[in-house]
Amino acid sequence: MKTCLVGYTPDYAGQEALALARMMTATSGSNLVVCTVVPEVWGHPSLAPVDKEYGDFLAQHAQATLDKARAQLADVANVRYIKFGASSATVGLTQAAKQEGADIIVLGSSRDGSSGRLSVGGVAGEIMHLAEVPIAMAPRDFRVKLGTQLPRLTCAYSGSEEASGTVLEALGIATELGVSLRLVSFAVRDRQMYPSLIGYQAEKEVQAAWREQARVSLERVCKQLAGHEPAIEIDVAEGETWEDALSSIEWEAGEVLALGSSRMGVLQRVFLGSNAKKIMKASPVPVMVLPRAS
Repeated sequence: MKTCLVGYTPDYAGQEALALARMMTATSGSNLVVCTVVPEVWGHPSLAPVDKEYGDFLAQHAQATLDKARAQLADVANVRYIKFGASSATVGLTQAAKQEGADIIVLGSSRDGSSGRLSVGGVAGEIMHLAEVPIAMAPRDFRVKLGTQLPRLTCAYSGSEEASGTVLEALGIATELGVSLRLVSFAVRDRQMYPSLIGYQAEKEVQAAWREQARVSLERVCKQLAGHEPAIEIDVAEGETWEDALSSIEWEAGEVLALGSSRMGVLQRVFLGSNAKKIMKASPVPVMVLPRAS
């Protein structure tokens, strides 16, 4: 990962995005580009004083916004601060990412979600459908101690053919960032399931068989990727809800969860499937959504 672009706004979401980007690039030496989007102004001279005043106001606001970001990253090297004029934040950030050759876009969460959880706002949702690069999102109130480095990247693995591509992409990102990779499969029980005439024993046996199948599938992937250092870890997360499943496994401080895009999405775009949306909403750590490969 050579360039990380942060969509920055002068609020809590912007601070959380900066904290995540700073942590993710701490060991890789990647370039960090902090971008604030401002409304486009007329590209030709205007005799109306109000047009000049409006343009001056936007320039001053953008400078103040970037100064605030600069203060938060005062001790970070390889950072550039840019303002990008566009018709919307979505258009501005996607175009800025292409202009800067960004490998990833980092965003903060909407204020609609609860503390410690992710909430995809309107702009983030639109960017996910347009972006051709991974999108990383920080949970609401995301904070890490100064100097914290990304400890590990965890990748959700469903066992499908598409998931194999997600694993390879996640492995490439983990290697570029200099961290280990963990693969996790999820087993979420349906709380609405009613017992059969023989009780819950049959359900438990099915669940145990699925868990064993998931572990065998994970071990097969690890065998196929044998020789990679550090060694790939595996785990199975189980629970009655997605929240329970995600809480059933250990997470290191600052760890990031990678999700693949739905096969129903457009090629080379980020598109969340139903399970990915549930995982993202329940995740206690930042999430990185990978675009579907061509």
